Amino acid sequence: MNNPQLKPVHPFPARMAPSIAWEHLNSKKRLRVLDPMVGSGTTVTIARFLGHEAFGIDTDPLAVTIASAWSNNLDEDVIREEANKILKSAKIYSKKLTSHTAFPGNCDKETQEFMKFWFDLRNRKELTSISKYIFLIKNDKVRQIMWTAFSRMIITKSSGVSLAMDISHSRPHKVYSKAPCNAFDIFIKSVESVISKAPFSDKTFYNKPQTKIINGDSRTMPYPSNYFDLIITSPPYLNAIDYFRASKLSLVWMGNSVNEIKKLRSNNIGSEVMAREVKEKHIQRASKKIGFIEDLPNREKGFTFRYIIEMDKVMKEISRVSKKKSKTIMVVGNSTLKNVYISNSNAIIDLGINYGLKLVKQTEREIPDNKRYLPSPGHSGSGSELKSRMRNEVVIEFIKQ
Repeated sequence: MNNPQLKPVHPFPARMAPSIAWEHLNSKKRLRVLDPMVGSGTTVTIARFLGHEAFGIDTDPLAVTIASAWSNNLDEDVIREEANKILKSAKIYSKKLTSHTAFPGNCDKETQEFMKFWFDLRNRKELTSISKYIFLIKNDKVRQIMWTAFSRMIITKSSGVSLAMDISHSRPHKVYSKAPCNAFDIFIKSVESVISKAPFSDKTFYNKPQTKIINGDSRTMPYPSNYFDLIITSPPYLNAIDYFRASKLSLVWMGNSVNEIKKLRSNNIGSEVMAREVKEKHIQRASKKIGFIEDLPNREKGFTFRYIIEMDKVMKEISRVSKKKSKTIMVVGNSTLKNVYISNSNAIIDLGINYGLKLVKQTEREIPDNKRYLPSPGHSGSGSELKSRMRNEVVIEFIKQ
C-alpha cells in the first residue's frame, strides 16, 4: 500500500513504483536495505519511513542530492530562515552581474555557452546569485535541500526558469525566448514545496536510522560482502532514457562542467556507448536471452552488448554484498530497439543465476500512462521509436543461495 505522506520532492524520469518498495519493505524486523541505483530515493525513503537502515548509491550527483534531501531530517524553521537569507543576499549580489559575469565561479567557456543557450540573461543572473549562496552553506543536509529546491525550478514540464519544455521527461526542447518564470519569484515557493513533501520534518521520525547515500558506482560497490538483508532497485533502461540529459541543466549550476557531465554520462549503464562482443560464455548466453540482437544494426548491437556487460558487473556485486537467503527485487523495463524486442529482464535473470541468485518469481506489469516521466507511447509528442519503448516492466525476485 502507498502511504500518502510520501510524495516525491523532485521530478525524476522513470521513478520506480512506490507500491513495489512498500510491499517488500513491510517487515517488523529492522533490515539493512540497499538500492544500488538509488535514483530519486524511493526505496531508501520508504525503508527509513518503515524503520529500516537504508543505503543508496548512484553515479548521478543530482540523484544523490535529491534522494538525500527526500530521505533525511528536515527542520522547517531552519530551512525557511536559510532560504530567506539566500534570497535576500542573492538579490543584492545579482545587481553586480553583467552578461559576461552571470555564471558560477570557475565556469569554463563550453559550460557558459551551454548556460547561455538554455537560460535567458535575467535567470542566469538570478540563478548565479542563488547558487553562490547555496555553495556557502556548511551543513550538508541543508545544502542538499536547497539544491533540490533550486533544481525543481529548472527540471519541470513547462513552467520553469529555463528556455526548455519537457525537462522532467528527460527530453528537453528549447521553445522559449524568455523563460516562463524568474528564479527570484519562485525560489521560496520551490523551497516550500520541498518542505511540504519532506516526510521527516516531524521530530518523531528523528530517532529512525539515517539514510546513507553516496555518489558511486553499482559495478564496484564499497560495501562489505554478505552485508545486506534486502536489495530493491530499478536498473537504467537500455537506450530509452538519457537520465543526464535532464540532470545536466541543473548540474551545471552545482559546480559541474559540461565536459565532466559528458564523462559521467558516457560511463553510465544504459548509455549509447558501444562494446565489442565478448568471449565469456555466460554473457554470450545472456545476449541470446535478451532477444534477436543479430538483427540489430552494428551500432545498436554494440549498445546492447555493453548493457549486458555492465549489468553483469552489477549482478556480480549484488550477489557479493547480499546475505545468504536474502532477497533482491529488481524492476526492469523491456523495450523495442530498431523494431527488435529487447528483453532486458531475461538477460538480467540469466546473469543473476550465474552469480548464485535463484529466481523466485517474475511478474510483468504495464506502466500506467499517468505514472510515466517520459511521454507515454501513445502521446502525440512521442516519436516512432518511443512509441514502442517503455510499455511494460518486469518485477524480478531473487534469493541468494
